[in-house]
Amino acid sequence: MTLTAGSRLGPYQILDLLGAGGMGVVYRARDERLERDVAIKVLPPATFDDERARHRFRKEALALAKLSHPNIATVYDVGEEQGTAYLVMECIAGESLATRLQRGTLGIVEALTVASQIAGALSEAHEHGVVHRDLKPANVMLTTKGQVKVLDFGLAKLLAPADSASLTVSRLEPNAPAGTPLYMSPEQAFGEQIDARTDLWSLGVVMYESLAGRPPFSGGTDWALLQAVSNTTPTSLRTIRIDVPAPVEALVSRAMTKDPGARYQTADALAADANQILAAMSAPSHPRGESARTQHPHIVAFTALGLIALAGAATWSAMHFTHVNWARHHALTTADSLYNADLPLASFAILDRARGYLPGDTALEHFAETHSETIAIRSTPAGVPVAIQDYLSPDSAWQPLGVTPISKVTIPKGYFRWRVSPPGRTPIVTAPLTRNTMDFAVDSANLGAPGMVRVAANTYDAYVANAGWVGPYALPPFDIDRYEVTNGEYQQFVDSGGYSNRAYWKEPIVDQGKTVSWDDAMLRFRDHSNRPGPSTWTGGHYPEGEADFPVSGVSWYEASAYAAFRSKSLPTVSQWYDAAPDLITRYIGRMSNMSHTKVARVGAFNGLGAYGTYDMAGNVREWTLNANDAGARFILGGSWSSPDYLYDELDMMPPLDRSAANGIRCVRNLGPLPPATEQPIRMFNRDFAHITPVSDAVFNAYKVLYQYDQTPLNARVEGIVQQTADWRLEKVSYDAAYNHERITAYLYLPTHVKPPYQTVLFFPSARVLFLSDSKQLGDVQFFDYVVQSGRAVLYPIYQDTYERRLRGMLPGAGTHLDLMTQRSKDVQRSLDYLQTRSDIDSTDLAYMGVSMGAAEGVIYATLAQNRLRTAVFLDGGFFLNQPPAGGDQVDFVTRFHKPALMVNGRYDGTFTLAETQLPMFRMLGTPAADKSHVILETAHDVTSQRSKLIQPVLAWLDQYMGRVR
Repeated sequence: MTLTAGSRLGPYQILDLLGAGGMGVVYRARDERLERDVAIKVLPPATFDDERARHRFRKEALALAKLSHPNIATVYDVGEEQGTAYLVMECIAGESLATRLQRGTLGIVEALTVASQIAGALSEAHEHGVVHRDLKPANVMLTTKGQVKVLDFGLAKLLAPADSASLTVSRLEPNAPAGTPLYMSPEQAFGEQIDARTDLWSLGVVMYESLAGRPPFSGGTDWALLQAVSNTTPTSLRTIRIDVPAPVEALVSRAMTKDPGARYQTADALAADANQILAAMSAPSHPRGESARTQHPHIVAFTALGLIALAGAATWSAMHFTHVNWARHHALTTADSLYNADLPLASFAILDRARGYLPGDTALEHFAETHSETIAIRSTPAGVPVAIQDYLSPDSAWQPLGVTPISKVTIPKGYFRWRVSPPGRTPIVTAPLTRNTMDFAVDSANLGAPGMVRVAANTYDAYVANAGWVGPYALPPFDIDRYEVTNGEYQQFVDSGGYSNRAYWKEPIVDQGKTVSWDDAMLRFRDHSNRPGPSTWTGGHYPEGEADFPVSGVSWYEASAYAAFRSKSLPTVSQWYDAAPDLITRYIGRMSNMSHTKVARVGAFNGLGAYGTYDMAGNVREWTLNANDAGARFILGGSWSSPDYLYDELDMMPPLDRSAANGIRCVRNLGPLPPATEQPIRMFNRDFAHITPVSDAVFNAYKVLYQYDQTPLNARVEGIVQQTADWRLEKVSYDAAYNHERITAYLYLPTHVKPPYQTVLFFPSARVLFLSDSKQLGDVQFFDYVVQSGRAVLYPIYQDTYERRLRGMLPGAGTHLDLMTQRSKDVQRSLDYLQTRSDIDSTDLAYMGVSMGAAEGVIYATLAQNRLRTAVFLDGGFFLNQPPAGGDQVDFVTRFHKPALMVNGRYDGTFTLAETQLPMFRMLGTPAADKSHVILETAHDVTSQRSKLIQPVLAWLDQYMGRVR
């Protein structure tokens, strides 16, 4: 079909030609019904040769129309006339990035800003299951209002044959809408399975070309070009352009990594890095001699942060990226994103820059006011410069606050690293919680002994899980080791005869309640070669090259003896927690050696503690002085393999345990400890042997609390968010049974099994409470093998998890019962949803819960058991605190009758074996032949022995759901 000005295409009048390309011709047209200009892309007539292809095109084009994002060109309509299909899109005033690049490269700031906006568009599309497949400069528009608009989302897929799952090199023929070879990822070009990461490769190529002024690959033919994409490494950006900062080059390089697994995994992650680099490029620029305290009266410390100090950055005028337009359309979104990523200083750097361009802007001022606080800062002695840094960005610039005393300074709300710099001395860096008045004692008498840091006198009083309130204790000041005790330090103890000097071994050595003789005990403390030393050593010596690694493989007795050798002691639980406050859990775990694969040198990670310690979270767990009332000793902080939340949870091990994760940190007390601090800590204890479940009449009254109306689900599939060799991951949503809320859920569908699928409903652990966005699902390691076995898994976002987090919810409080009833309804509504799907066998459903999802899960599974074949409870047990009426696990577990598997760790300090696991298992109403309790030699995380976990779980599902065929 040939169109000219004045022609009509459906209800649209053609105005003029905008451009043409391999995927069609674009016209500007007038939609007279809505009185607006639109862009119409007329697709090649030969694109569709049958009704099936046309139907598929229309269906998927309408799916694209659901995308709504400021950086995505909106699809308004789709139609067909005289055999020619067309798309109606937003008409964008501006120029394409391809046109812009004809005039020269982009500035660094400009390129990062464009990339951030493109990544935002990709994130929105990927969340809805749409992959662009043809991202290139010609498909990126730069508007006259300073905004990026990405065109042609999913068009390559729309124009592919109906039976084609991927784009292949064999389709690189004239007019074949397979994408553009230069911007294809290696996996896309050669017909391999692709997912959203292919777009991130393309974005990396676009960034490279925008900064270098030339493509990263070249070839005389499409085939040669694709060979280059797959087999050659591009010239370093900084070789071509010396002003490109190293972090920018690293970002582009990571985006263009040939292995998709090593590439950026999400567009959000790439955008976050781009925004963080932008923020880091901001730096204070006070005139000489002018103090930060004399600047802008609001957020005084950050006035200068709005001045981007990158030399040679291109101006925005050439592409209408004016400062004002940037501030009005993009700054607040970027600032909010950085703030939510726990980078408050980076956020306010963007904010202050924008406020400089739009002074008095209501939205910017409101953000500043609601996200900041005013504090005072003192020091002993006075006259000390103070600066802060985002805790999660230890390589960023320090932001000066002034010289003490500072009576009033406004800073963002958040958690920071603080640097105080006494004149003529090494700066002191700590990470205390922000208070109304920050007081730093920086005189030499208060800095701690060599290798240690000082914790000031304090009253410790805190609620500790499974123990209740610990304290209040008036703790005297004490020094604590800055780092964990190293192999090199422990070697001195070994070489000096520490294992033969009884003076260091002050406690009787007890094994299962019986005292062991000195000689017998020393035979237990041997290394691999039967020499005295930690269990991880050989020949009385630590492994070669690991002098600066923490000593590991020591029992509580060895740790205590070493402390005596150093004229120190092990910290009490209250001292350890005083030096490692639980309020910083969400930060320190992310910067420490936790949830990793191996131990590291002390201080290798940036997990700075409140007083200047390192590695209190992770690396090795650290023995403390206190025992529990059963004789085990508390060992805190978690190890390199522990989940983040174990940083602040009570964990315990038998004092003779010499696991490779056990290490040491010592204290030196500067005053007598209150005697109560050294006493055993009594754990919560309910005598389940003498607890009687409520009557059926009372239980039926309780069940009313959990009932819900069978209202319509209004379910919809939001899109495919991941495609792997093992599963396709769909994002779905449906109505909750309360408060007019929606439940988002993620459905893992196995790729190697035909539907209808056996399905497991999954409920995660409390570790996901530290995750704010379900785009990054936690606890997948607890069920991924279930999907690989050929079963589907539904993972709902339950009330008070991820983006549905509530505030002020305390376990055991009356409101907690409300939370449990809502979560139970989430479970039931999720089962309702599964019954609506033809690809799910709703007669073959199971429940799987982990920790929180297992402990609470016995309630939810009991209420839903008529719809379940079986239940699997991992890392669970009874709560030991007094439950609310209607929320007592005992009342429910005795009424659960379906087959049940429990898998626990023998040394679980959260749900202990004797006190919580065994009583739950014994009280399960399931017939003895249909319940099993598997005990692994682990603490509170059975995935630490993954192979030993997988076998019994899959065998159980095979037994009670049938083998997958």
